[in-house]
Amino acid sequence: MFTLYREDALRRHLEILFHSTPGLRAAVIGNVDGLVVTSYPPEAEDLTNPTGDHSLAATTALIVGLAERTLERLAQGALDRVMIEGEEGVVAVFPCADDAALAVLIAKDAKLGLTLLAARKTADQIKAILNSNR
Repeated sequence: MFTLYREDALRRHLEILFHSTPGLRAAVIGNVDGLVVTSYPPEAEDLTNPTGDHSLAATTALIVGLAERTLERLAQGALDRVMIEGEEGVVAVFPCADDAALAVLIAKDAKLGLTLLAARKTADQIKAILNSNR
């Protein structure tokens, strides 16, 4: 009998997202403390890389915390997505559970709408996995 652990299932969803979405540079699932749950691609694990998974997970925790407080303060409801555009690309963050979020780095030349749609679908799949044993 084959057992698929949650971390393996989460990583598999990131891998599928990465390979099916041109222009995606990295995908990380991080928790509210800024720690990496899992990430893809494997080279994103480099601690010296400013766009590596540890840096992205820590930044994601800050982004989610600030966005949630801002939305609450302005009475705009629950956080659905945060998107930050820069000269080199886009950072998009999707909450997946009360204590985790999916963050993706998207290249500037990527088809943004399709990439965000694929990331949203993956975030929903991740949410289902994370909430399955609660």
